[in-house]
Amino acid sequence: MSFHSGRFDLLARQARNHRFFLLAFAASLVLAAAVCHSYAPLASAEVATQGGPQPLDFDACTVFSAADAAQVLGVPVRLVTHTGRCAYEAAKATSGDWRRNAAVNIFKYKSASDENSAWGDLKILRHLEPGRKNLTVLSGIGSEAYLQILPNRNVTEAELWVHKSTWHFRLVADSEQSPSPDALKAVAQKIAAKLP
Repeated sequence: MSFHSGRFDLLARQARNHRFFLLAFAASLVLAAAVCHSYAPLASAEVATQGGPQPLDFDACTVFSAADAAQVLGVPVRLVTHTGRCAYEAAKATSGDWRRNAAVNIFKYKSASDENSAWGDLKILRHLEPGRKNLTVLSGIGSEAYLQILPNRNVTEAELWVHKSTWHFRLVADSEQSPSPDALKAVAQKIAAKLP
């Protein structure tokens, strides 16, 4: 084997490795963007399309209490915020500085047609469709309800969407163990019963 053929093999291998690392890096960026998007806080703008129906202001803590959040999380909680949503976190950290948390976002509209439009858009954006992996269609809560439980490393996120009349809401819980679907359903039923 001559010096030149050995050098050519080395350069070819380096080029293949370089392409592999570039593809792996690009794939990791796409995956990171998808993960960050799924855990980003839900804003009203995500639910209401530009120029579409806009939700009215509503204090979600009037229908989601600390007792409800404690029932979902299985531990005592404290209020974090009720600006635009009602959020609670565990009174004590479970590991390091991390705390379990639960929140509800309530979207109230002027009319049923505005709500139906916003709900239809939301279902498309969030891919709320029967048969999708990790998604369960629920009955007995509002006119339509979906439960999604997504494990991600050390945290499991449970998200329950409910549509009712001129309202829809999102109940979400993050915990190091899978939140109880029965507790989520019971709290969602309480919230739905308080919404006219």
